[in-house]
Amino acid sequence: MRCHPRRAGCVLILAAAALGAPHALRAQERPTVPDSLRPVPLAPLTVTILRMPLPTARTPYAVAAVDARREGRAQAGLALDEALRAVPGVQVDNRYNYALGERLSIRGFGARAQFGVRGVKVLLDGIPATLPDGQTTLNHIDMGSLGRVEVVRGPAASVYGNAAGGVVQLETVRPPAVPILQELRIVNGANGLLRLQSRTGGQAGRVSYQANVARLSYDGYRASSDARNTQADAQLRVEGERDRFQVTANFVDYDAKNPGSLSDSLLRVDRFQAYANNVRQRTGEAGRQAQLGVLWRHRMEPGELELSTYGLVRSLENPIPVSFIDLDRRGGGVRALYRGRLSVAGRDVLWTVGSDVDAQHDDRVNHTNEQGTRGTLTLDQVETVASIAGFAQVSAPVTDRVSVLGSLRYDNVRFKAKDRLVTATNPDDSGRRSMDRLSPSFGVVWNAAEAFRLYGNYATSFQTPTTTELANRPTGAGGFNPTLEPEHTRSVEVGARGRLGPGLDYQLALFRARVENELIGFEVPTAPGRTYFRNAGSAVHRGIEAELSFAPIPAVIGRVAYTYTDARFGTYRVGETAYDGNLLPGVAPHRAEGVLSIQPGAWYVDLDARYVSRVQVNDANTAASPAYALFDARAGLAAVRVGGVSVAPFVGISNLFDREHNTSVVINAAGARYYEPGPGRAFHVGATLAVGRR
Repeated sequence: MRCHPRRAGCVLILAAAALGAPHALRAQERPTVPDSLRPVPLAPLTVTILRMPLPTARTPYAVAAVDARREGRAQAGLALDEALRAVPGVQVDNRYNYALGERLSIRGFGARAQFGVRGVKVLLDGIPATLPDGQTTLNHIDMGSLGRVEVVRGPAASVYGNAAGGVVQLETVRPPAVPILQELRIVNGANGLLRLQSRTGGQAGRVSYQANVARLSYDGYRASSDARNTQADAQLRVEGERDRFQVTANFVDYDAKNPGSLSDSLLRVDRFQAYANNVRQRTGEAGRQAQLGVLWRHRMEPGELELSTYGLVRSLENPIPVSFIDLDRRGGGVRALYRGRLSVAGRDVLWTVGSDVDAQHDDRVNHTNEQGTRGTLTLDQVETVASIAGFAQVSAPVTDRVSVLGSLRYDNVRFKAKDRLVTATNPDDSGRRSMDRLSPSFGVVWNAAEAFRLYGNYATSFQTPTTTELANRPTGAGGFNPTLEPEHTRSVEVGARGRLGPGLDYQLALFRARVENELIGFEVPTAPGRTYFRNAGSAVHRGIEAELSFAPIPAVIGRVAYTYTDARFGTYRVGETAYDGNLLPGVAPHRAEGVLSIQPGAWYVDLDARYVSRVQVNDANTAASPAYALFDARAGLAAVRVGGVSVAPFVGISNLFDREHNTSVVINAAGARYYEPGPGRAFHVGATLAVGRR
């Protein structure tokens, strides 16, 4: 672990906290430790991600909810994978590259993403993190302040539109129910990691508030991979008898280098080197984003009206190997829905109707990249996206044991490009694209018994290319790619869930999704490091997802998950070459994960394990990233009082056995530079200090 002299102060604080805690424990009344070995009943799960609060007994889709506060209590706070361990069907590739961000895919959808997230809708506190064209960036989300994560897998995401893989709903931790609580979290670790976080929050009557500021400094385990990231967010909530009003604001300022991917031969020489051309061209990304969202809910018998709006501004400078990209973005939207309830034959029928309207305005300017400086102007255009959608949803019990859920959504997404670089030799490439789709879905649940609840669904989805994917044309022309089409997905799923006994729950899902016009990324030798896109004729994603959650005694909680994803091209030809039947690159066919938390008293131990099978890296399936298994361990003390301060120290080790692995791949990379190597063994130590009563 590298600990720089300028960080000595934080290390001293952590050491004092760790050394002082045992003495404080002896001075306190020992926490009550359950002396019974009876299993702990797991609370029934209610999810809100389907735009109406539904117990799982009435949810005909694969859903999951994670207590991110607990799962992240001793984590380094680096990326979303820390909160989504052992969730079946979900693959999070943490690249440890803050210029690109983590890659999030569900059931193989989203694996094409060169940067950010594609194919998965992401919400933060009810406000979209996904833009109307389907792009999602996560660097404005502070992983250290997450409280709960909900996931719905599969095209049930048609409720939200423009996402084939699913929906991830993130919620920040609720403000503490005290007048004021001040927390300071410090993490210091290997590879130059220093993370500082301050959270101030409280509640006064019906008003609750919190403000959070986090600063990440990370040198990285590879050359030319350092990053600096400052995040800030705030919330204000007012709860009335009939009304709930919430204002959410967040801001990020980041600067990160991109070391680039490596070929197999370069990996064998030095896994932690940066690609020479990336260093020479000073690749990376620096940007800022500010976002404000407002949500109002008003209960009116027999239902509830919900209105929300958001707006954002984003600017970035992004030197990639062949270009220097400047982007200024503005976006926003309004959504309105009404949730109702009525009684039919003595049974509650829930229904929702609503509309989403979103807009996006990108001012994009590209120059040639001349060793990290702007060269010749190659692209100057304004890109706009306008999206309008309407949806309706009904959940109805048919009998005491059978219920159904039906949804219908219509999306219309319009793209427009205005070319501002027009000369005698460079024609006007301005253009428009319009894409729309009606997406129905239907599901049924049979609650045969508490131990066996069977469900099935048929769902469809619609997913457009993003503006970046449309604007990246292999010809180098401006405007939008006229041949790139949206994906259309039809999916069938059956599953079962149930409670086998106190403290023992399971979920099982089998799915098959047929995708028309699957979007596939590729690079060309003349522009390495830049990803272009084309449509495969068709593809089929099918698989099995299994999860077992257990709490046999109060001191032990765990979860294990297994995912099998067989994602293959149906019909796909590039020129004279046919790839029919090949595995989709970037998707791991097998994933097995487990998390275990042991907390017999004032201390706890958290263990993670995951296995990822071979991942194909190109359409021809001639190369693959090897399989790997990783283990992480963390330990800490529950909060104890040291004078007027509550202290909770912790330590952690990732990649416990120092296994070589590739954390992500670049699909169809030029020069066979497919591989993004993962870190070796890394240590971190930290503490959360709080002033005020919880």
